Amino acid sequence: MPRRALLAVAAALCAASTPALAQDDALAEGRTGTVESRDSAFLQAVAGTEVQTPDGAVVGTVEETLIDAQGRPAGYVLAIDGFLGIFDRDVQVPVSSLTWDESHYVTKMTETQLQNLAPWDE
Repeated sequence: MPRRALLAVAAALCAASTPALAQDDALAEGRTGTVESRDSAFLQAVAGTEVQTPDGAVVGTVEETLIDAQGRPAGYVLAIDGFLGIFDRDVQVPVSSLTWDESHYVTKMTETQLQNLAPWDE
């Protein structure tokens, strides 16, 4: 009898571990809320990040990240600095116009090009 009991316990443990393995697979494939929360935290961390020109002039900050239908970043809304910190306005730029440089974004656009963009309106 003890041998049958041991086999029954072993079978029960094997059956119970299968859902846990399936959950690990789901995590690895990025199908859980945990991954979405991480991505959401990343997008929130981008907001407020400084944007500079290649020569180091600060032109504004990232206000938000725009997401396409597949959940990928499609563009950014930037708060462009106005005269003496007055008249700030929001503009939309494509993802390709910014690159990351350790602590801030660098825009490929000039200050004049950014100022000439149409205001972004939600």
